[in-house]
Amino acid sequence: MKRRISTIVLTLALLMAVGWGLWERANRLTLANAVEAGGQRDFYNLLSYVEQAQVSIGKSLASSSPRQQAVHLTEAWNQAAAAQLSLSQLPTPGIKPINTSKFLAQTSDYSNYLAQKLARGGEISPQEREQLARLRDEMKRLALDLRQTESQVASKGLRWSSFYSTRMPQPLRTIARLAVPVQAQAGPLEGFVNADRRLQTLPSLNYDGPFSDHLEKPRPLGLKGGEISQAEAERKALAFANDASNSSYRVQATRTSNGLLPTFALNLIDNRRPNVIVHIDVSKQGGEIISLLNTRPVGAPTLDAAKALERATAFLKAHGFANMQPTYTVRTGNSQVITFAAKEGDVLLYPDQVKVKVALDNGEITGWDATPYYMAHHNRQLPKPKLTPAEARAKINSGLKVEGVRLALIPLPGGIEKLTYEVKTKLDDTYYLSYINAITGEEEKVLQIVDVPGGQLTM
Repeated sequence: MKRRISTIVLTLALLMAVGWGLWERANRLTLANAVEAGGQRDFYNLLSYVEQAQVSIGKSLASSSPRQQAVHLTEAWNQAAAAQLSLSQLPTPGIKPINTSKFLAQTSDYSNYLAQKLARGGEISPQEREQLARLRDEMKRLALDLRQTESQVASKGLRWSSFYSTRMPQPLRTIARLAVPVQAQAGPLEGFVNADRRLQTLPSLNYDGPFSDHLEKPRPLGLKGGEISQAEAERKALAFANDASNSSYRVQATRTSNGLLPTFALNLIDNRRPNVIVHIDVSKQGGEIISLLNTRPVGAPTLDAAKALERATAFLKAHGFANMQPTYTVRTGNSQVITFAAKEGDVLLYPDQVKVKVALDNGEITGWDATPYYMAHHNRQLPKPKLTPAEARAKINSGLKVEGVRLALIPLPGGIEKLTYEVKTKLDDTYYLSYINAITGEEEKVLQIVDVPGGQLTM
C-alpha cells in the first residue's frame, strides 16, 4: 500500500515538474520574443535616425536660404536626439558606446544652436559650416558602421534578446538552451566598436551649447579656500544638522565623493531619535554644506506655508545667506519646499539658488540643496540695462496682460547667463513669465506658471 502511495506521489510530482517546465518555457519564449522585437525596433530606429540626420545636415549645407537652413537643422536636431535615445535603449553587451552617445548629443545640440541662431536673423559662419560638414561626414560613417552591424547580426543569426542572457553553470546553460532553443550566442559587434573608437578621436566642437566640449566639466564658482580635513567636515556637518533639527547628532559613517563638486558624504544618527538618520554632503573645498536630507516620516501638519517660509528664511540668514528672496514653493506630502534665489541690488540672480525643505509637523529643516548656488555664485560684473522697464513691457504680445516687471539674471544652456526683464503676464486664466533681454530686447525664454497643490511650479 505504501509503495502504491509513493508511486502516485512521485508521478504527481513529476507531472507538476513537467507542467512547470512547460509553463516556464512558454514564459521565457514570450519574454525573449518581446525583447527581440524591442531590440530590433531600437536598432532600426537608430539606423534610420542617423541616416535621416545625415541627410538633413547635408540639406542645410546645400541650402542658400536661412529659413530652409533653419528648417533642416531643426530636423537634424530632433533626428540626432531620437538616435541617441534609441542607442540608450539598445542592448550592447560588453560595449559602452559613450563616445557614440556623446557624438549624437553634440550633433543634436549643435544643430539646435545653429537653427536658433538663424531664427534670430544670424548667419552660419565659415567655421560653423566646416564643423557642420564634419558632423555630416561622421554621421555618414556611423551609418555605414551600423549597416555593418546589421549585416553581422543577420549573417551570424544573432538575436538581440540573447544579449540579456546571464552567466550560469554549463549544465544549467544546457537546460536553458533546451528550454529556449531559438536563443543564440552573442558575438562581438564590430560596427559599434569601430564607430565608438573613431568618434573618441573626433576634434572638439567650438561653440557654447550645453554639450560643448569646453563646458563638459564646469567648476564650482562659489567655493573659496583650501581643502578641509575629514574631522573639520564632520564638525561642520554636526553643527549644521543639530541646528536644522534642534537636536544632537553623532557621526555614523563618512566617505568621500569625487564628482563635479567633491564632498565628504556623512551619515549622522540623532542621539535623541535613534531611528532618524541624516545624510549630509560637505564640500572638500571650503567646507560648505552642499546638501542635507532627513528621511524621517513627517507627521500631521501644525504649520502652514507662511510659517514654513519664516522658518526657512530664518535658517538661511543664520547660516550666512542674508540676501535671498523666495521665488517658488511647493508642498510635497507634509513638507514645504521653498526655492530661494540670491539678489544683487534690484536683480534677482536665478542661477544662485538654494532649496530648503521644512517639515510642517514641527518646523524641522529636513532638506537642503545649495548645489546650484555653489556651482554658480561669484562676484559678477552685471551689465547696465539698455532697455527701460516700459520698453520691456512694449516687447510683450499685446494679447497678454502685464502683471509685473523686474530685473532677473537667468541661466541659459551652455552655462550662459543673461540679464533680462522678467515680465509676468496673464492670458485668460494662465500666468506666464517672459524674459526680455535687457540689453538687446530679444525674448530669451517663456515659462508657464502652473498651480499645484500647495504651491506653484514653472514649466
